[in-house]
Parts: sequence; structure tokens; C-alpha cells
Amino acid sequence: MTPEQIVEVLESRGWNAGIVSRKEVDDLVEVDSAGLFKCVDGRCSDHAGMRGPKVLGGVYGIAATRGVTDVAGLQAIVGEVAKAGYVPSVHGDDHAAPGSMGCGFYKLWSKGELPGLTVPSYDSEAGKAAVLDVDGVYETLEGGHQEALVYINLVAKTTLEPHADQRFVVDAWITGEFNLDVPTYLTLAVETVERLNGPLVAQIIVD
Repeated sequence: MTPEQIVEVLESRGWNAGIVSRKEVDDLVEVDSAGLFKCVDGRCSDHAGMRGPKVLGGVYGIAATRGVTDVAGLQAIVGEVAKAGYVPSVHGDDHAAPGSMGCGFYKLWSKGELPGLTVPSYDSEAGKAAVLDVDGVYETLEGGHQEALVYINLVAKTTLEPHADQRFVVDAWITGEFNLDVPTYLTLAVETVERLNGPLVAQIIVD
């Protein structure tokens, strides 16, 4: 999909969307090998590795987009992400019960609230354990959602780090690296933000 097509789709759903160049986004940074392959969630984390790609639910996003719903498949994706040079992760937060249900994407997926997706065969605690068992990372996010903007980043190998002025960050360039269907993945991102009552305001970052 072109940036213009993404804007058109978003606007058809009632979003306010526009396109910005990477030069207009002051805190766009190169990803590094110590950064988590982490969720698009804008909240602050107990982990220092914030310069990795931001993906729906971390490794859950790849699994869901591909229709992989079992623990063995999830663990294979953890290995795939590590082989690609990223630190595979999932997350929870400091107030969900259990904490591992603090990922909004996983919660929606596991409850069958994302159209077109088959729910995973494991619960959040089993998913967390499965990722940790194959050397993935589990992070705990702090506080509640206060995101005011959604960035859809098309600039390869770049990202934005979470900070107090929260925003969802969708590093959509990962669809090319992991052979994900672009319309499916972006629709999941949009549905997730909408169902979490997030901001219907997006900027598409291009080179």
C-alpha cells in the first residue's frame, strides 16, 4: 500500500491522517540490536531496550497476522525474530490481573475481538512462559494509556522510543522483513487502536 492509500483508508474510517517526512520527526532513531521487538504500546517500560521495532503485541503480532495460534509456532517466531537481529518480546503491565494480560493487542486477540483472527490456543501466562523458555523477553509497562497520536512508520530500520508524551508507534516496515500481508497487518493495527479507544489521529512517516 502507498502512503496515500493508507491515508485514504484511515480517513474512510473517520480518522484524521497525514503524511510527514522523516526529516519532520525529530526523534526518529535507527533501530539497534539491543532494542526489543516490542509492542506498539506507548507506555514506559521496565526494560531499557527501546530502540527496537514496534510491532502489535511484540512477537504476538507476527503470530496473529500469520494465523499461528499454538505455542510451538509462537516459539518458532521468537527464534525467527532473534535470527533477524532483534530481541523478541511480549509484555504485560503493572495493574492487569494477571499482569501478562496487560497487552491490549493480546487481550483483544485472545478474546476473539479482532475480526478475521483465530484465537490463540494458549492464555497470556502460557504465552509469556513460552517466550521466556526460548530466550525471549517479557517486559512490564507502567500506568495507563494516554496516547494522543498514532505513528505509522514506513522508514526501514527506524523507530521512535516511548516517552511521557505517549503515542502508539507502528513500525510498518517490518511487514517486508517478515513477509506479512500489509493490508492485513495495518487493518489489525487500526482495529486495535479503535477497540482500545485510542486516538483516531495518525501520521504516516515516509523517507
